[in-house]
Amino acid sequence: MLQHQHPELSGAEYVVFVDSSRRYLDCTEAVCALLGYTREEILRMTVEDISYNVNEVPQLFAQYLKAGAMEGEYVLRHKDGTPIPIHYRAFVFRDGCNAAIWKPAKDWRETYLAALLEVDPTKLKSKLDAALAAIDRAREYQDPATQTASERQAMADAASALNALLRSVKRSR
Repeated sequence: MLQHQHPELSGAEYVVFVDSSRRYLDCTEAVCALLGYTREEILRMTVEDISYNVNEVPQLFAQYLKAGAMEGEYVLRHKDGTPIPIHYRAFVFRDGCNAAIWKPAKDWRETYLAALLEVDPTKLKSKLDAALAAIDRAREYQDPATQTASERQAMADAASALNALLRSVKRSR
């Protein structure tokens, strides 16, 4: 990985480095495993290439560069096309290094609650998208034999509530 010593990144498992054109410069092995790509493949990609909501990237990245840091929920796209909801913390360091730490959502409830608690209307849609992606991923990857009927019903209820909220957000724009 790049030879940058930033205390904010130490000990992080999922770390990516990008340039100001949103092209990946380096990443940890954990990022490769999470996305299903080799390091060589990732280094030929841009942020848009692994983003689930490609249209949001230019504006979000510009805000990040201007602010010098950003944190929130986001949805990445695995090589097979499945969504991967994450929490991210991104930094613009004084030496010109742009880096981010990702934390994959382990439980769909985490992103669901984050979406329900979001009060900033500009962040709400991306949190709703991340929560819906987390529910879809849980439905797809959890063993149906281990899912209880109440768990399946909770996911269905949560998805229904999120979709209703997403429709109201789209109408208000």
